[in-house]
Amino acid sequence: MKGKNIDNIHLLQKKISWTGLIIFIFLIGRNILIPGVNVKQLVNFFNNQYLLQTVSGATGGDLSRMSLFALGLGPWMSALILWRVLALIRGFDFKKIPSERAYLYKIILAIVIGFIQSIAIVNNVEISKKISVFGHTEFGSILTISLIMVIGAVFLIWLSTMNEILGIGGPTILILASMIINWPENISMYFIENFRSGINNTAVIKTLVIAIGILFLVLLTVSFQQAQRKIPIRKIMINNDFYHKSYLPIQINPAGGMPLMYSMTLLVLPQYILQAVNYWMPNNNIVMYLIMNTTVTQPIGVTLYIIILFVLSIGFAFININPDQISEDLQQSGDYIDNVKPGEETRSYLTKIVFRLSSVGAIYMIAVAGCPLYFGGIDQQYTQYALTAGSVVILVSLIVNINDQITALLTKNNYSSLFFEE
Repeated sequence: MKGKNIDNIHLLQKKISWTGLIIFIFLIGRNILIPGVNVKQLVNFFNNQYLLQTVSGATGGDLSRMSLFALGLGPWMSALILWRVLALIRGFDFKKIPSERAYLYKIILAIVIGFIQSIAIVNNVEISKKISVFGHTEFGSILTISLIMVIGAVFLIWLSTMNEILGIGGPTILILASMIINWPENISMYFIENFRSGINNTAVIKTLVIAIGILFLVLLTVSFQQAQRKIPIRKIMINNDFYHKSYLPIQINPAGGMPLMYSMTLLVLPQYILQAVNYWMPNNNIVMYLIMNTTVTQPIGVTLYIIILFVLSIGFAFININPDQISEDLQQSGDYIDNVKPGEETRSYLTKIVFRLSSVGAIYMIAVAGCPLYFGGIDQQYTQYALTAGSVVILVSLIVNINDQITALLTKNNYSSLFFEE
């Protein structure tokens, strides 16, 4: 047993070392700035774009400085969701596509999305024509900067894939690193804005309320992440003290914090498309109306965000917990759920449970990070607070998931004591 523990620790150390190297490369890329961009104008633009700021941090990007990794994993996350949607459409039999080719198609889709996003971003800032490698024209400079941003995004996708293979945490570790880096800056900006003229009772009380709210939200999110419904399983191959302790654990919030990240990414994608269209069709009334009303500061945009959040909460729950696969595995092993027939009845039973639990998780997400956005119509500060709440849920969920992976690695293959004495 001791030898296996040492092997597990060595494996964990190796994975952490790879992850450390990948994060180091990620930090270098974040600090390689793209030349020819008016950074001050860029900062002024994104100071009023709360959703873009939040999505940038929640996808591993940093649009405020226009670095090599400015787009983050946003294009990749959007591509994965769109791929899932296409897979649900009849006529697209993606199961027959080899995994290597499917990965290539997803990369191509991410590149297309990346170009749309980069053109939309660059269109809103002043850039130098001297940077262009396609002739000293405005379009040439836009295309050059967009190309650099997309290359950075593709390299970041490759880094996340390498971390999934060699390290720990997969793509989420880069998102976690990005959020942790951005939080100190956001906190310092909050204190500068609220205590610039000195300490006053209103600012102190406001800060205490926010701190207590964040602490409560962290504890609530951890509870939701760790809470489980245990479904008793009868295992016909076990005839010892563990017979009555076998169960199938299903989290109360099966989707975790993933729906928040992906719903933000999906909601901001139409904004990027509209901004890109606005470059080709400036001052178009329809385009301008859609740009103004599909943001999270407007009721239409908030409603759309809540719908996306609910749908993704259900969808990710069924991705994480597949009733079809579980019922098939149980039937093949001869195990069964108490008072439930194997096969179709088991699948139906598990589907109902996953749907109910994912609905609870979706309602929690909407209550915490969705509905408060409606108050943004009264004061845009409420929009910032609601998006911050969503970021806290994402951050806690990522940390809990990575902690679970580390625990799983440390306890890997440590089961011999259940059957043998050493």
